Amino acid sequence: MKKCFVNSVVFLVAVTAIGQTKPGVRAHHELAYDEKNEVVIMTAGSTPLNGGSSFEMYNDLWKFDGKAWKQDGTAGDKRSGIRMAYDSKRKKLFSFGGWMEGNSLPELRVMENGEWKTVSGLSGMKAAESGFVYDEKRDRLVTFGGSAARGVVNNITWEWDGSRWKQFEGKNPPGRQAFVMIYDNKREKIVLLGGMDGARNQFTDMWEFDGQKWDSIPVGPVNPGPRISAGYTYDSKRGLLLIFGGISGKETKSDTWSWNGKEWKQLATNGPAARTMGYLAYDKKRDRVVLFGGRLGWPNDANDTWEWDGIEWKEVK
Repeated sequence: MKKCFVNSVVFLVAVTAIGQTKPGVRAHHELAYDEKNEVVIMTAGSTPLNGGSSFEMYNDLWKFDGKAWKQDGTAGDKRSGIRMAYDSKRKKLFSFGGWMEGNSLPELRVMENGEWKTVSGLSGMKAAESGFVYDEKRDRLVTFGGSAARGVVNNITWEWDGSRWKQFEGKNPPGRQAFVMIYDNKREKIVLLGGMDGARNQFTDMWEFDGQKWDSIPVGPVNPGPRISAGYTYDSKRGLLLIFGGISGKETKSDTWSWNGKEWKQLATNGPAARTMGYLAYDKKRDRVVLFGGRLGWPNDANDTWEWDGIEWKEVK
């Protein structure tokens, strides 16, 4: 009986491993589009276990080609709250910061041969859930904000020129985390929206950065309101910042909005269930926005996949 029991357990584990055809449930993960290999990359994150008394952290690396998710091993250590940006000049994926073992991290990493390689640390800029983008015009990786520790947020902008970090010396937006930040290559500016400060006060403001200065810009009479931990990406074909969901006030949202540089437009109120951290990536080859996972409500995370085709959301089964 004991031998049969052991064999049954082994068989069950094998079936579970082989049958895993998509990533597990999670939030605090990250998505990015790999232009060179024409796939969406998903990695990192965490999910609550046992009602939130413990957590599972991830370092599994997944690729989505529009038809199915495929795991491509693991990469680096298990961490959550990282941000990724694709350097279109060097055709490489970079990550910055994150959270691990109770601490925010200050590391810039590059993906090489399916593994993260640490490029540089950034003293004084430990950050989880920061802003991190590649400025194509100026050939710079730019990071701003993020959580340095519980209740502590950064309010500094740093730029990586390929060999060293340089701190922006001008006026910055108020410090925050869990905000929206993208590079708009049509208008050649970084765009920032919302987030929250260390006391969890929500921001409704918008900012633009051209490398010379941060400018506060009007959100207009029609706008998404405050947003914490929304999904976001940049649709380079249409020149639009897109956001989905997040927390606004006390409500977890399921709406989709676009920003064209002048005004906000609500595109949809249906599609994926309301959630935070339903992160997005724009697939340039297929002209689709891909959403994966996120937090439906504490302590429940999702692992569903959706696509936005410019008109409506459709779930990928």
